[in-house]
Amino acid sequence: MKVAYYNHTSVVSGAEISLLLTVKNMTMVEPVIFSPEGELTDRAREAGLQVVPIKGYRARLSKNPLRLLVDMIGMLGEGLRLARLIRIHSVDLIHANSMRAGIMAALFGWLHRRPMIWHVRDNLPKGLIGNGIDRLARLTAQGIIGISCSVLLGFDRTKWKDRMHLVHNGLEIREFSEQEKGRWKAEIRKELKLPMQSKVILIIGQIAPWKRQEDAIRATQRLLDDGHDIYLCVVGEPKFGQACNEYWHSLHELTTQLGVENRVRFTGFRKDVMEICCAADLLFLCSDNEPFGRVIIEAMSQSLPVVATNAGGVPEIIDHELSGLLYEVGDLEGMLDCADSVLKNDQWRQRMGGNAAERVKDFFSIQNTVYKVESIYKSIMDKPVQELKFSKGKEIS
Repeated sequence: MKVAYYNHTSVVSGAEISLLLTVKNMTMVEPVIFSPEGELTDRAREAGLQVVPIKGYRARLSKNPLRLLVDMIGMLGEGLRLARLIRIHSVDLIHANSMRAGIMAALFGWLHRRPMIWHVRDNLPKGLIGNGIDRLARLTAQGIIGISCSVLLGFDRTKWKDRMHLVHNGLEIREFSEQEKGRWKAEIRKELKLPMQSKVILIIGQIAPWKRQEDAIRATQRLLDDGHDIYLCVVGEPKFGQACNEYWHSLHELTTQLGVENRVRFTGFRKDVMEICCAADLLFLCSDNEPFGRVIIEAMSQSLPVVATNAGGVPEIIDHELSGLLYEVGDLEGMLDCADSVLKNDQWRQRMGGNAAERVKDFFSIQNTVYKVESIYKSIMDKPVQELKFSKGKEIS
């Protein structure tokens, strides 16, 4: 079975990392990555995956009618190119790696006439736009995969019935020995000028307002005032738009305003997330509504305790007070209480970290993810052709 994995952007963030990791571990399919040229296609080729470059079109939300018309024409062109390439490469199934990718693949379903899965990794917009996307997906997709229950709750489950599937993101678990962990801790702390005797807190992810990195900086200032010897590492970079760049600059300004510029490290994007987790004592996740929280399972796999917002898909990962601690979005006092309790109790922190690592092994391995996804493929492809519905026509040709 040849499966086209379509990603509408070449920028690599959590969705693309999850895609590559899943595809690399597939055993039942012949995967082909369809994507604009860029970091994603580079990484795919490095992993030995077949790549079909496709010219992308980056639409931007705008209230300008002319801009909207131009974007619509551009997206139609991208959808047409995709449909033609799908037919040329004799693909059996399309796996769209986002809502945007699903929309693009759906536009010309009448042309490519291949069964399609939408892999939804973001929360569905509210109102008419969200309802329209839900309806388009129901009419064109043979299945929808959500990375969390939180994501799937946005769709009309009564109408999707057995075509809706929950598949949490998985992790290629890397178990470091205590000696290796000690080496990574020493090397990374030396690189980032972090004292070995201090506690280190991480916040990892793209720099964006909805990620609320400013909460981590404010919490750091308060914890320092309370006598904790801590450093904060802000790991990530702005990836999507001017607003994110401006937010990144505002974070630097905030550290100066609060007088913690010597206690905060901005590392930029790093590939060695697992190794950095070995050098830390705690992870913050402060997001407004994280659809899943890949960085949480990465940290937990290395026995790193997590303090995270009780929103989105996060509560599906963390058992409160067992494998991590949860607080309400924007509740700085609640966040501080959680962080303080973890930082001042070494035994509890170690026990919580051990529980976290076991939870990842049990529920969030890449093998679990791959098994579920391949089972969904099989259930779709085993259906008689006449049961597969397309925008026009009923046959695959």
